[in-house]
Amino acid sequence: MTNTLTPLLKIELSKAIKNKYFITTLIVALIFALLSAWYIIDLHFYTQSMMKIHGTNGNPMTPAFSLFNHWIGGEATSLGFTLFFTLLPLMAVLPYGWSYFIENKTGYLKTVVTRSSKWYYFLAKYIATFTAGGLVIFLPLVINLIVVACFIPAVTPSTMYTLYYSVAHVSMWSYLFYTYPLVFVILYLILNFIFGGLFATMSLAISFFFKNRIAIILIPFFLILILHYSRTFLAYKYYREISPLNYLHSVSIENPVSSWIVLTQGLLFFILTFGITMRLGVKRDIL
Repeated sequence: MTNTLTPLLKIELSKAIKNKYFITTLIVALIFALLSAWYIIDLHFYTQSMMKIHGTNGNPMTPAFSLFNHWIGGEATSLGFTLFFTLLPLMAVLPYGWSYFIENKTGYLKTVVTRSSKWYYFLAKYIATFTAGGLVIFLPLVINLIVVACFIPAVTPSTMYTLYYSVAHVSMWSYLFYTYPLVFVILYLILNFIFGGLFATMSLAISFFFKNRIAIILIPFFLILILHYSRTFLAYKYYREISPLNYLHSVSIENPVSSWIVLTQGLLFFILTFGITMRLGVKRDIL
């Protein structure tokens, strides 16, 4: 059998980012991101005007009001921020996480595997699902960053104004925040892309166990919520963040973030989703 991975991958990627669910979810995520930008820009100008009225002895405190603690990944006060990061696992699933279930149900899968291998099909499906989930999260974050940067200067944060930042000194990549803040932001953008993709592939893996489209879409979201609220069992026992809903942005909501926890969870999500998809997908009798 000839190598059909490349054409399969092109078809899957095209279907993943050119369907109405991807576009609709992207618009919703953009609305959340722009709500955050609107609120934070308005707050910034209000704060600046109040400082001018009351006087600051010639010190505008510019480092305290930097782009790097005002973009959606660096603030924690707006409605847009809350909606975006709370619903992030659900938004990642909606574009394409359900696709295998539909293609298996309609018989499309049978027509594909008769012309290709199941290994190629499920590998292409995994990559496309991961990409769609990552992009639908990544793009609104980038647009929010660009919009906020048009109004708030990208001043390197200063340790003199730590009161205005929510990046704890023991938090992940905190040393970059005060030295190379743009690198700090880019790393968080990449992190959100990766976890958006992993959340989407959770839905793909769950498709092998459930035959209900709503369940396939919602179960990954509920699993992340269970992980999020399981933090209560670690209260006053373990002081590191374990919830993706909290560590996918740089603001320390409750506990500081450890890179080892993030890496371990990410690898675990990948091993489980990729392993289930490739093992059960290739092993399962389709014809």
